[in-house]
Amino acid sequence: MKAADLLKEIRLIIHDVKEDEKELQKILDFLQEEVANPEEVEPEVQLPEKYNAVVKEIAGSIDAGFVCFLNTDTLETDEFPRDLLSDSYLYKMNTGISLDELNLKYTQWERYIAIEPPEASESFLIMERYADQLGNSRLRTQLVYALYHPKPFINFKRIIDNSVSRQDWLDFKDKQLQDYVKTIIEIEIGNR
Repeated sequence: MKAADLLKEIRLIIHDVKEDEKELQKILDFLQEEVANPEEVEPEVQLPEKYNAVVKEIAGSIDAGFVCFLNTDTLETDEFPRDLLSDSYLYKMNTGISLDELNLKYTQWERYIAIEPPEASESFLIMERYADQLGNSRLRTQLVYALYHPKPFINFKRIIDNSVSRQDWLDFKDKQLQDYVKTIIEIEIGNR
């Protein structure tokens, strides 16, 4: 059975007992004990200290949609818009700027690490992790609903932007993106 079909079956069971507090509590207890393991915390990524200075900068750049390059010798960074990578002709038509006009420094570097923004699926997981850590709250319910209905990114942003938790979300996302950057750097320097 596919995941969508399984989820449908689960929803039907929950719908059947939605008024029965005792049965709902059994379901919640089972899910918390057997399925969700909040005790499983991912280990903090440990990088050599020299990289810490650039991690926040790179996280901010990839959040803005830039592909970043880190010179592993000098810790100098370079970046360009992700859209330019996917379709340089269309980017030039829209902005008037070509790849040649950017004077990218990384092309002259001997050793560098390329760090692209997270894929949509990873960004979705970051939003999901944020909603999950909110506990039982109205905001969590709204965010989870937004995530599993059409246009999850737009609706999640709309809800967050109109909530008192906007800064908490931005801080959470920044921390997640920094961990993402640290992981990429750690893997890349480990492969050299």
